[in-house]
Amino acid sequence: MSGTQTLTDRYVAAVTRRVSERQRADIERELRAEIGDDADARAERGATPEEAEYAALAELGAPARLAARYAHRSLALVGPESFPDYVRALRGLCLTVLPVVYVVLALVDVAHGEDVWVTVFRPLGTTLTVAMYLAVGVTALFAAVDRTVAGVREGAGAGDAWTPDQLPLIEVRRTVPGWSDVIGTGAKTALVIALLVAERWISPVGDAAGRPVPVIAPALWHGWVPYFLCLAVLGVVLQAVNARIGRWSPVNAVLGTVLTLAGAAPLAGLFWEARVFNHALSHGAGALAAQGSWVSWLGILFAALVTVARLTEAWRGRPDRVTGAYVPDRGPSRGLRSGGR
Repeated sequence: MSGTQTLTDRYVAAVTRRVSERQRADIERELRAEIGDDADARAERGATPEEAEYAALAELGAPARLAARYAHRSLALVGPESFPDYVRALRGLCLTVLPVVYVVLALVDVAHGEDVWVTVFRPLGTTLTVAMYLAVGVTALFAAVDRTVAGVREGAGAGDAWTPDQLPLIEVRRTVPGWSDVIGTGAKTALVIALLVAERWISPVGDAAGRPVPVIAPALWHGWVPYFLCLAVLGVVLQAVNARIGRWSPVNAVLGTVLTLAGAAPLAGLFWEARVFNHALSHGAGALAAQGSWVSWLGILFAALVTVARLTEAWRGRPDRVTGAYVPDRGPSRGLRSGGR
């Protein structure tokens, strides 16, 4: 792709990747028209097409500064360039941490003999507090990193004039998970495995003698827990294969669907039969031990939501797109047509 990239293409990509997606088409058209008019005027005064294009871009200045004027960057905590990663990180943490916090608190209430309304609604307050802290922490981290990176990019050449020679090549952003996503998923899977193993001996609930009571039913360790852990590890392996291939594959999407359904269907069945949580938490009675109780329905709803999220992720593949740039079908920019490029 780099052999067909013009300086104008690279400049437009460098600007539009830093603005919001809804602005990109209009900004690209405006930029190309402005660059083309300036290059045409310079060519009429005797400059070659290459010289005219180079000078027009040099006069516009550094793409980051121009994009900041378009995007009003100072008004945004997280800039458009970092926003997709910010949303992905925040969503991943919320989907991983918040359900665990809620379930643990609800199980503690069940073990203490609270009624259904207290068990369902009281953990929401603490869970929402944790969500707020997560949102503030992740936002502050990305805002700091975004401004640091932007400052380095815009200030690295503060003592030197910016030139179009500094324009990076247009990179291709793939819609499949990258290696950072694989590492993140692997870390979360390892954390879940560690928690499952640890909760057998370290539990937030204890019996009358003070001994820890496992949250997960011990009987599941004789078949179902190893089965689910194998599926989780296979999911990480499949994600690594996707990252290695570097493009969306229908075969991998089908395999991801099979793995997801192979986990969701039996998990929903176990929830319905009240076999997921340890009955000792409620002394063998109550909603935890009753088949088809509200706890069972809550577990089935959780399994359904996870299934929908995983299937959506597996089938959302689409062709590669240029990083940050709006790329409609177009001919050469007007400032280059006279040169036949």
